[in-house]
Amino acid sequence: MVLSKLAELIGLYDVLAPIRSDDNCKPEETDRVSTKRSRLDAQKKAEEVAASRGVFAKNQRVQYHNKLTNAVSDAVIIGVHLDDGPDDPYYTKRYKKQQEVVQDDGSPSVRIVEVEKQTNPDRLSRVEWNAEKSWELLQ
Repeated sequence: MVLSKLAELIGLYDVLAPIRSDDNCKPEETDRVSTKRSRLDAQKKAEEVAASRGVFAKNQRVQYHNKLTNAVSDAVIIGVHLDDGPDDPYYTKRYKKQQEVVQDDGSPSVRIVEVEKQTNPDRLSRVEWNAEKSWELLQ
């Protein structure tokens, strides 16, 4: 016990077994991590508030149901429009879909196309929160 106090007083523990702290991290790394955490927290809170009001938030991940083709696609809300009043919002969403294209030689091929469309809330459904996927959208 006496030797422990002596080692602590002269700073021997700091040399032999330094305590890892955030001071050892680079400032840029700390800023990047705290920015990511605060933006994700703000997005999650915005989605929770929107869900409590029965609407969707901007940058929220959703599933879009295309009634014409009966296809379901992952989408993201890029605009919330309240032109018809706060009780009747509509949304601009962005999603990717496959599109068949005929090449010059006549052979068919498939390419992925990014589409932006406006839709009403009955074609959208909520998806489970995923921090990594949400962070990809926020960057």
